[in-house]
Amino acid sequence: MNEMYEMSQSIHIYSVIAMIISSVLILLLHKSKVPQESFTKRAAVIGLAHVSFLGSVALTGVIMMAAKHLSFSLANILMIIGMITIIVLEVKRNKLLKMVTKFRRVELDIYKPIGFNYGLIEFVLLLLIGAIAGMAG
Repeated sequence: MNEMYEMSQSIHIYSVIAMIISSVLILLLHKSKVPQESFTKRAAVIGLAHVSFLGSVALTGVIMMAAKHLSFSLANILMIIGMITIIVLEVKRNKLLKMVTKFRRVELDIYKPIGFNYGLIEFVLLLLIGAIAGMAG
């Protein structure tokens, strides 16, 4: 059981680091001056990686909580709330990006600042959750 927990913990930490890196890439992409077609392709690829890392973080978090027999601490509750918030922000950003690319109802110039703000909130949440988890453990 300890080996499973340690492996999940290391995967969890590396997935969080990968999420932070993909968040930085998303922020840099939103501040870049690339054509719309290039932007949407890059945003789709980085967004897919970001969501994949998010799923990995959630899965390994669930495994670690199950290995601890669901011991809820303040840090665990804050991580759960933070992950739900990040998921909601990702859904909102992806819906808005779909309005830019597929339906052409929103202009890229309108999407970029909103997408940047969502990404910035996610990035700050990830850093805060990491700091809280570091202090708790």
